[in-house]
Amino acid sequence: MPKPQYTQHFRDSWLQDPHLKDWLQVIESTAGQVAKCKFCGTTLRSHYGDLKSHGMSKKHLQNKKVIIMQPKIPFKPEPTGSRKKEELFTAMHTSIRVVDHLGEVINHSHEKDIEKVQLHRTKCTSIIKKVLALHFTEVLKHDFKDQPFSLLIDESTDIAVHKYLGLIIIYYSKLHQTIVSTYLDLAELHECNAEGIVSAIKKTLKRFDLRLENLMGIGTDNTSVMVGVNNGVYTKLKEEVPHLILVRCLCHSLQLAVSAAAKEFLPRNLEFLIRETYDWFSRSSSRQSLYKELYKTINDGQKPLKIVQACQTRWLSIESAVSRIYTQWLELKTHFSVAKVHERCHTAELLHSMYANEMNYAYISFLYPILIEINRVNKMFESKDTDHIKLCEELTNLIDMLVSKVTLPTNKVDIFSQNIRDFLDQKCYLGFQFEKQIHEMREKRLPRKEEETIRRRCITFVVSLVEEIKNRLPENLTLMKKISRISVEQALNHNKQPLIDIIVQFNKSAEHIARVDDQWHQIHLLKWNETNNTKKFWNEVLHFKDAQGNSRFDELATFCDYSPNTASFQCRC
Repeated sequence: MPKPQYTQHFRDSWLQDPHLKDWLQVIESTAGQVAKCKFCGTTLRSHYGDLKSHGMSKKHLQNKKVIIMQPKIPFKPEPTGSRKKEELFTAMHTSIRVVDHLGEVINHSHEKDIEKVQLHRTKCTSIIKKVLALHFTEVLKHDFKDQPFSLLIDESTDIAVHKYLGLIIIYYSKLHQTIVSTYLDLAELHECNAEGIVSAIKKTLKRFDLRLENLMGIGTDNTSVMVGVNNGVYTKLKEEVPHLILVRCLCHSLQLAVSAAAKEFLPRNLEFLIRETYDWFSRSSSRQSLYKELYKTINDGQKPLKIVQACQTRWLSIESAVSRIYTQWLELKTHFSVAKVHERCHTAELLHSMYANEMNYAYISFLYPILIEINRVNKMFESKDTDHIKLCEELTNLIDMLVSKVTLPTNKVDIFSQNIRDFLDQKCYLGFQFEKQIHEMREKRLPRKEEETIRRRCITFVVSLVEEIKNRLPENLTLMKKISRISVEQALNHNKQPLIDIIVQFNKSAEHIARVDDQWHQIHLLKWNETNNTKKFWNEVLHFKDAQGNSRFDELATFCDYSPNTASFQCRC
């Protein structure tokens, strides 16, 4: 039997051989890998001797000479740094539609062709989605990896009537070394019930490698699908995360409380007056021009502020609407006295009669300072620059202010344990402007019964407003009051309350609670620099190191930084 012949296979080491590397390449064929000459375009047998012989052949040397003499076209890599900056700017601040024109504008400032921007909508969109988004997703994942976090969630509908769930994450950023709130996801909802929302939340958490057990709190509006006792989103999540805290949107709660109290107890014609005054000017430039000239005549050339709309979708917009009408009452009254004659319009006649009725001005005078104070607190909860720990105290002070308006000064009423209606003062002082207006109306012989009716309605409005705020406050208000103990003033006080009753609600181990308690009773023994702002104070504590470079207050500072508080849950979805 003849001996089988040995089959030589292509060797990768030949590609590095100084005699072969300039022209040898390997290609795939039905017989496997075979050698091919770049200059001649012929396939060769995988034998080292045959390859060397081909390299010395006359045909190969002629082809090599021709190819080497051909000039090479230089290719310079296109700079991408500036392109990515432009695309990132577009993603954050402008519409992608403007990119076509933006590129043309930028090109006018460049002379070299290589520096000209070749960027349009399709390319910009692809880079944002497939490059920048992936990069920042990885940065975000790394930043909040294994960190406790909280979520703000809210539903929204786009122009195509598709339902989405907006998610904002609040966590301690290792990168920025502070608590941050940032956009996480806009998840499409296939079902708009609690099950669909919970499913969307879990999918988003899985996509960002976030563990559900690290979720400390959620901030929502007051809809039943979010906060329902039996089938709400919070109820379903709490079954899996027992320590989860719910914080309802305070801004939304205040808006609903004011709307409910005003609708129930204030005269209906006030709502008509506010709405129709805006409508009167909103669609007519000639009416605006006439009113502007009238206002300038009365006020020595000053221009009027625009009458605004009281909109339900904009928090406490009724405050700005009432404010404009209150400060321009005389001018509006004069304008409609002229308009009812010149335009012969029934609406103008109705509005003039309402502005001429001093009882309406009395109601507006009463309502104006209350709305100013509520809107002040509302804006504090929306702000990022306030001391979040003190905001719960601001809300309590707002309630106390309202209670003091309608009760005797000698009574200290706790609305959470007592009925405010048992302590009402029917002759209470309702504000300087209101009392001044009532006094002027008395001089014009205001009937006593009408004055009593006005006062009764105003008192009932305040009582209803207090009860509405009480009913709409977060169920865990007690916990929020306890968390105010971590303010810098309390932390540095020698006689301070312990934090144990707060920590146990977050499902921490006994060993962890003991360490936090020990650190809490030691923190006032050191001298600190950031003693004016609670957030900055705990950030300083978190980065404090002892003589050996160890974090001395790590558990305490971590708990205080991560504790959900009402102000952290501003609904921005």
